[in-house]
Amino acid sequence: MNLNKGQDLHIRAADQITIVYQILMLGVLLVFASKIHFTLLWFVFHLLIILLLWKLPRFKTNAAVSWFRLWNPLVIIPLNFTELHYLVHTVHPRDFDSLLIQLDKALLGVHPSIWLERILWPPLTEYLQLVYSTFYFLPIILALLLLRKQKMEQVDFFVFIMVFGFYLSYIGYFLVPAIGPRFTLDYLQTKPIQGLWLTPIIRHTLDTLENIQRDAFPSGHTEITSLTMYYAWKYQRKYFYVLAVIGTSLIFSTVYLRYHYVSDVIGGLLLAAFVVLTAKPVYKRLWGEKVYKNV
Repeated sequence: MNLNKGQDLHIRAADQITIVYQILMLGVLLVFASKIHFTLLWFVFHLLIILLLWKLPRFKTNAAVSWFRLWNPLVIIPLNFTELHYLVHTVHPRDFDSLLIQLDKALLGVHPSIWLERILWPPLTEYLQLVYSTFYFLPIILALLLLRKQKMEQVDFFVFIMVFGFYLSYIGYFLVPAIGPRFTLDYLQTKPIQGLWLTPIIRHTLDTLENIQRDAFPSGHTEITSLTMYYAWKYQRKYFYVLAVIGTSLIFSTVYLRYHYVSDVIGGLLLAAFVVLTAKPVYKRLWGEKVYKNV
């Protein structure tokens, strides 16, 4: 597969998923236009993405086009995530944190983030906060490793997996808005999250970049990290052994650092399993039998 030349001017599977999500968001903007801030800006944004990805296979190949064909999710997905701040709570103003707290209590008999206070330790906190911040980079590294070996079919399929996974989790935020235990259970916490040097800087930076989001359920960190670990096992075994430590630590950090409930983590794992089970049939449908056989 040559991603730069396209497949008979066919829109890549990952880009087709991106277009579908933009269309869904256009529908949301139309229905809730009077309640959403910057509606016109976001409306134009989605239209431009749709037009750009639709025309992309027809652009004359050059370095910029080649880069964007492969890596456009690195630009588009964060922008779509930023938009959720303006959409999710407007579309679905009820928070489901109380239900998720009850589920955690029913499953474990305790509030996990409060129970974990007994093992809070600044060096551990520093390590886990650093690991948590690698979330976006872990799948990029896997894609780069595959690209380095010129495994273009696997690169394309893995990028599709990531796009599919991210947008499913975003839809999950609309269905089950939740803000997370660091806000809802803070009145029960008796010990602060305290690292060594970088923890407060990283937490402040992430809070600034993400704004206030209803993005607890399902845990996107858990879903995307689990998918990266699964496909590293399939395609790049040495990298999997690195992820076995970092990825597992990252998933644990989501609860330890009070970003997520255990229910969110379970939801992320189930969503990752759903992506694995459905990805090949969806990819085959969107991209074709010939490529499908090579992933």
